[in-house]
Amino acid sequence: MVKRRAVSAAVSGAVVAAAASLTERLPPLLATIAVAFVLAGPAGAAHADATDVISVQVAFQVSDTNGSAVPCFSDGATYTIRGHLTGPRSAFAPGQAPAVTMYLFGEDAGEWNWHLTSIPEYDYATEMAKLGQVSLTVDELGYGASGHPPDGNLTCQGAEADITHQIIQQLRRGDYTLGTGPGISFSRVVLAGHDVGGAVAEIEAYSYSDIDALVLVTYADQGFTPWIIEREAVAANDWCTLSPAQTPPGSPTSYVHFVSSQEYRTLLFYDADPRVIDTTDALRNPNPCGNIRSQPTAVFVDTARVSQITVPVLIVFGNNDDTVVWTRQGEEQQEGNFSGSQDKTTVFIPNAAHFPMFERTAPDFREVVASWLQRTVPAWTGRGPSSG
Repeated sequence: MVKRRAVSAAVSGAVVAAAASLTERLPPLLATIAVAFVLAGPAGAAHADATDVISVQVAFQVSDTNGSAVPCFSDGATYTIRGHLTGPRSAFAPGQAPAVTMYLFGEDAGEWNWHLTSIPEYDYATEMAKLGQVSLTVDELGYGASGHPPDGNLTCQGAEADITHQIIQQLRRGDYTLGTGPGISFSRVVLAGHDVGGAVAEIEAYSYSDIDALVLVTYADQGFTPWIIEREAVAANDWCTLSPAQTPPGSPTSYVHFVSSQEYRTLLFYDADPRVIDTTDALRNPNPCGNIRSQPTAVFVDTARVSQITVPVLIVFGNNDDTVVWTRQGEEQQEGNFSGSQDKTTVFIPNAAHFPMFERTAPDFREVVASWLQRTVPAWTGRGPSSG
């Protein structure tokens, strides 16, 4: 069952108003959860305006290997993973050791899933920086500005988890490129995943046990609808078997979209600004076929292994995302899978579907995540190096 939390009596008028807004849009049980987070607020977090936020390019050298618990094929070659580290300007000062959250994305997406710079009010990483959080957003292997195996079957979900593990270790050592210089070392690392990026995050967590907390956004290991079961089969067995002659000119082989433009625009949003839908639809990436084909195996292993995850877990769904990919029952059962964790919470964001970071209620989503992160893995606060 989803967890209910106590609500502090000492809150500001603005926060009370935000909580009231949430409760009006949620069923009673789910409203209790959302209120607890909004009323709590990101306690102790440093709030910054846009001029106090910086976003710096990063690059990680990784190997497409798979030492995870999910068996699947990868080519073992070396690639560069590119992205950005975004946070309050002062968090990048010498001597700071802030916590960082690394964000993964799902099918057809890219770094833009968490760092949509072309529409600032929906740039999750920048808005989270204003709430005191440091975020790592990347193009995963096979996507966007990062390296692409010449054939999409040369990587897989287990390898994406292994690569994520490599990046987490580099974050802890500062062994990566930040701008034109060396990286910052972080003492605490949180891993977050959206859609099947949540599966990769789970695999990383139970395979390597090297993170401080886990955030799943719009991902469950059960409750799959007939539509998503059929789509997975078609994508893996039909679309991913196109001959090289059928691949668009100039494109690597075995990379395919998981949904059509029409499906993306009509099935995955509830109340989003049309500008956001148009912009993100144009940015969608094809997926490595090895990722698509290995996802069913990942779900099977996840079901057996997520109970081994002991760190705090936050699970977030859009309140209106229970018809396309998962049933509501499947979503509500996800928390129970983490029997090894003593700190787990499920939140449903009002008036949101598959992409809560892109709905008009995106501020509610960010506030929930920032509050939970600050409570669970305190970030930099503007008062000197973090501790604990």
